[in-house]
Amino acid sequence: MNEEMVSVPVYTTPSGAQLTINGMEYTSPATIQAPRGEGDFKLYIEKEGYEPVEILLTQSCDGWLWGNVIFGGLIGLAIDFITGDAYDLEPEVVSQELQKNGSISKTKNNELMIVLVDINTLPQNVANEIKKQ
Repeated sequence: MNEEMVSVPVYTTPSGAQLTINGMEYTSPATIQAPRGEGDFKLYIEKEGYEPVEILLTQSCDGWLWGNVIFGGLIGLAIDFITGDAYDLEPEVVSQELQKNGSISKTKNNELMIVLVDINTLPQNVANEIKKQ
């Protein structure tokens, strides 16, 4: 029932972020591809001026697996596990809001959130401006 690859739509705010998974690169919004049945994958999201994000896509059993048990019996079940077709990735859709470097923003509960940034990790011209003040 399943293809060799799992497709996971990824949306970022703002769009245009670089997405990297399993050595493949995409630009958001995109539908990323990962091999089915090969375990968990780390999705890296990066955009200049924003904090990088790492999201773990975890392997889970596919809902169609039980339908195959009904129609294909134990042989169908065994084949699904051997071929990797028994697996999907969670979450099925990624929607990530990126946070600006060193920004103050609000959480979902409308509380202020302060992000601290090591001045040594900033571009030299930005660090020099801050030191002047």
